[in-house]
This record gives sequence, C-alpha cells and structure tokens, in this order.
Amino acid sequence: MAETRHFSDHDATAEAKTRLPQWHVEDGYLCRSYKTKNFAKSLLAANAIGHFAEAADHHPDLTVKYGKLDVALRTHDVDSLTEKDFALAEKIEGLMG
Repeated sequence: MAETRHFSDHDATAEAKTRLPQWHVEDGYLCRSYKTKNFAKSLLAANAIGHFAEAADHHPDLTVKYGKLDVALRTHDVDSLTEKDFALAEKIEGLMG
C-alpha cells in the first residue's frame, strides 16, 4: 500500500488555503459547513456525501441540521490529516459547490 502524506495542523491550514479556501482546520479536522434550504436538503446532501465516502473507503463526521450540514474529515486509522482528507473534501466541494 502506498504511503500517504500526513499534514500537521499548520501544514493542513496552508494546504486548505490553496486547495480548498472555504475549508478550515479545527482541532485536527478539515472542516466546512454548508447552508441548505431545510432539514431534508441537509439529509440528502449527507447521503450524497456518504456515497462518495463509501466509494473512497473514507468516512467523514457529518452533522445534519435544519438548514446546515457540517463536514469534518480526519483519517481516523492514522489519527492525522492526510491527502485522503483533501481528496475527499475536493469531491465534496464539487458536489456541494
């Protein structure tokens, strides 16, 4: 299995600024909140993200709220931010953006 790049919070913040300017690093997670029209739209978005996550075998923390969906990514099996987090965030951004 190929080695994946690990990011410190500082390096992840710099990477996010370049690749995903609407995302931020908070407590070791790559995070973004999306506004939605209502709870049903938040739930639909979470399910769509779940499809991408399952395909990538990489699972974000999702918080579904009325009018809002919070996404937090971290590679749990290595307890670090990695390239997998940024790759999935880019797919999510393409879906939601």
